Formats: sequence, C-alpha cells, structure tokens
Amino acid sequence: KRPTGIAVDSAVQRIYVTDTLRNKIFMMDMQGSVLQVIGKTGTGEGEFNYPTELRLHGNDLVVVDAMNFRVQVLDRSGTFRYAIGKLGDGTGSMFRPKGIGFDSEDHLYVVDGLWGMVQVFDQQGRLLYYFGQKGTGLGEFQLPAGLQIDKQDRIYVVDSFNRRVE
Repeated sequence: KRPTGIAVDSAVQRIYVTDTLRNKIFMMDMQGSVLQVIGKTGTGEGEFNYPTELRLHGNDLVVVDAMNFRVQVLDRSGTFRYAIGKLGDGTGSMFRPKGIGFDSEDHLYVVDGLWGMVQVFDQQGRLLYYFGQKGTGLGEFQLPAGLQIDKQDRIYVVDSFNRRVE
C-alpha cells in the first residue's frame, strides 16, 4: 500500500520493504515474491505503528517505528531483539524519528524530525551524544527527514524545510 523504506541483502538475495500504512515489513526474493511478513499493528515487541525506514546492519534489521517513537532492532528473520527510544521531549527520547544510519564504530544515528536533532546511540542502545537543534543556521534543522553516513564517517542530513543537505 505505501512502501517507504527498502533494504537489499544481495548476499542471500532478499529485499526488505516497509509498508507504512499496513504496519508491516515484507521480506521478498529478488523477483518480488513475498517470502515472509514481519510485524503487525501494535505497540509491543516486533509490532509497528508507521514504520518508515529500515537498514540492514550486521545480522540486524533496524526499523524506524515512527509513531511508536522508537527504533526497533530485529534479527533478519524478524525476531525482536531490542528497542531504542520512547516518547518524550528529552535526550534519548524521540518524537518523530525519521532517518537512521551507522558509522564505522557501529554507532546508530537517529534523526528526529520534530526536535530537529540527531541522536547517537551505542550498540547497547545507550545515548552517547546528540547534535543539532531547531533553526535555520548552520547545524540547525527544520524537519530533518533523512540521514546518510559515508565511509569516512561524514554525516549528511536532509534538512527538508531549510531546503538543504547539511
């Protein structure tokens, strides 16, 4: 109905696609046949409310569960491992998680669209630091919506309402 995120595992010929409106992830073969449906609507472990983005990282499938205000980490077969974040207005909390990425030290970066910041978590889900704030100046964001990290650990943030990439 409404795919918003995609991750490709070419080693095992699998594609993972989020369906935001159905609150599911579809695991497909390279021809597009559905092999498995992961998740359902809800707030529990492995359940989703508006999943938008996903990434494969190591043996994990990392999913932005936007309206549950968290990032869920599943194994590649869809079994819940742990979640990062909760609804709130302080650091470590999330209100509109959007883009995610990983640096060379396996730190997870999460863009929060409402708070206008990027939060960085370690492999155990502990907040390490954050950067950015709402605004129009350098290092400030207005509805950041995406994030990418290159091989030199440079961080690129899609800053939607400021109409730029920082």
